Amino acid sequence: MSIRDRALEYVSQIRFHQSFVLSANPDAGRPLPIRVTYADLDYRPDERKEDGPAVVVIGGMFGGRYMGMGSVDALAKKYKIRCIMPDKFGLGGTGNVPLQYCIPAWLDMLPALLAHLSIKHVALLTHSNGTIYTFNTLLHLRRILHPTRPFVAFLAPWVHTSHSGSSAALSLVPETLITKWPSIARFMSTKVAPVFTFSGGIINNISGTTLPDSQLDMPEHMNYDPDIRDLASELGGLIVKLFMAENIQGGSDEAFLTLKRGTEWSWGLFEDIDEAISKVVEQERELAAAAEHDGSGPEKLRVQVFFAESDMMIGKQGQEWFNECWRKEACSDVVEYCNQTVPASNHENIASAEKGIVDRLFREVASSFSHD
Repeated sequence: MSIRDRALEYVSQIRFHQSFVLSANPDAGRPLPIRVTYADLDYRPDERKEDGPAVVVIGGMFGGRYMGMGSVDALAKKYKIRCIMPDKFGLGGTGNVPLQYCIPAWLDMLPALLAHLSIKHVALLTHSNGTIYTFNTLLHLRRILHPTRPFVAFLAPWVHTSHSGSSAALSLVPETLITKWPSIARFMSTKVAPVFTFSGGIINNISGTTLPDSQLDMPEHMNYDPDIRDLASELGGLIVKLFMAENIQGGSDEAFLTLKRGTEWSWGLFEDIDEAISKVVEQERELAAAAEHDGSGPEKLRVQVFFAESDMMIGKQGQEWFNECWRKEACSDVVEYCNQTVPASNHENIASAEKGIVDRLFREVASSFSHD
């Protein structure tokens, strides 16, 4: 079988193209049931454990199940963890909801998906504008985190331009152009630069080149599945074609939501990240007090943040602001917060296999769940 045929066989595996039906909820923008697509990457599908190590990856603007192909898949196998990667609304095979219901619909979808998969607890790993979804998940669905070792990781977290001073030009983009962003993205990916990135485009498992035959970033020294590495030269272009063949209309809503543009956007329980962090800390203190009263002692919420050395989306100012939001809460009593800057990284490639961050996080998830 040729490498091309093997690559086609790989990307066609059903675990990358799972779906379930989310029930109707008119209050969350769904007068009818809608389909949700996701990747379910599992080391041993025939030996699944209800509370084995599991992580939900919440991608950036266009991030979803296609991010799982390649290095993420290899890492899930390497550390024997289950990795769930849902498509956001209006992306992939997931149905559309009105912009103002993106967050409420997400909060309906995630616990329904985990129940559908018989998964009790997960860690959270998020990139870029997935930060907005992740804080809402922490505030509404804290119960899905591990009861004694709750863990969340932010890779190049999104900070609004009003705090970062970066990407200021984005605030000047006409809303009519934002509405057309999916069409522009499709044109750019198929006609101009066949590989682009997942926070504002697609796929950071693929190396940072713009060549049609770009390879998945899977360095040999990191001991990834050789069967996947052998397909690297073919997978990059195939993944882009698959992604672009599906629905990407939700990308414009993602842009409106991220940039706080238009009149319909909503970040849920908070208006900005600093307010979200304050609410998370308040919630953790309430949980700690309740645990102390019950005689139990869950560990602190572990929050790990990885900043890019060169982040054009939020810049150093945005990174410092994000850190300061946590510092001013003086929350070391309930949150174990740490951050680091990843050398030679940018907003997009920080999640690449070469940087080793996802490898490290998956290893930590596997280790923490194994303590049960």
